[in-house]
Amino acid sequence: MRREGFIVLIAALMLCQGALAHMPGADPAPEADLGPIVVLDNGVPVEIGIDDIAAYHGGLEGKEPDACICCVCMYRVLLAGISEVWGDEIPERSDIGVQSRLVSDGALHTAWYVTGIGPGMDAGSAGRLTLVAPNGSALTDYSTQARMGIAKNRCLGDYRFEVTRLSTGESATLTLCEDLFPEGFFELRRAVNVDKTATEAQSAEFLEKWSFLRADLLQKPDYELFNEIEPPEEEEPDVLGGGVFLALLCITGAGIVLMGKKRR
Repeated sequence: MRREGFIVLIAALMLCQGALAHMPGADPAPEADLGPIVVLDNGVPVEIGIDDIAAYHGGLEGKEPDACICCVCMYRVLLAGISEVWGDEIPERSDIGVQSRLVSDGALHTAWYVTGIGPGMDAGSAGRLTLVAPNGSALTDYSTQARMGIAKNRCLGDYRFEVTRLSTGESATLTLCEDLFPEGFFELRRAVNVDKTATEAQSAEFLEKWSFLRADLLQKPDYELFNEIEPPEEEEPDVLGGGVFLALLCITGAGIVLMGKKRR
């Protein structure tokens, strides 16, 4: 990378907030068919796709549509959490409660959009969002300054979420699997985004790992993302059906042989 390009990259990174809202120089996001989050807004079905989230997040940031890691992460959390709690039912927006230890802009904006409580939302009903501080208490100050103060020390434990059906209290807790995060991810993130001490090589390595993590969040199945979701059971081989088929095959073969002998 030429020195001039590197200086521009570092300047852009310094302008980014600790939430990793935008990552100049990262690889393009891979294609992924996540399916929509479907909610009822006063009984009317509303489909929310990852593109809607990207547009809303980018609009609040005053930038182009952007699905950053935190947006994608919260989208997958809500998609999986709603499925776990409501099953095949479609939830009313007003019945969705979200708790998040991830206090980034991307996570906040995504939860705002889905629950219908964010700025500019024209939702007829709205759910509830609670951001959780590192000590486990509900965060009362949602200002950028307060949230970024927490985000400086982001770690695996911050990727803990709870999706609740407010009318019944039924909930699902979801935590991201540790092996999703490339080795040294959080240390590099701090060096690049917080301490501003990253070398050119470290910045390039962080961009690569950031892109890798976003691709996994977009493409991996739920059971490879969340500790609490079990992989689907493998179908047992149809031993009985296979045995019957084999027996019929043997009988048919024997009949053909006998018929052949009679014709001789």
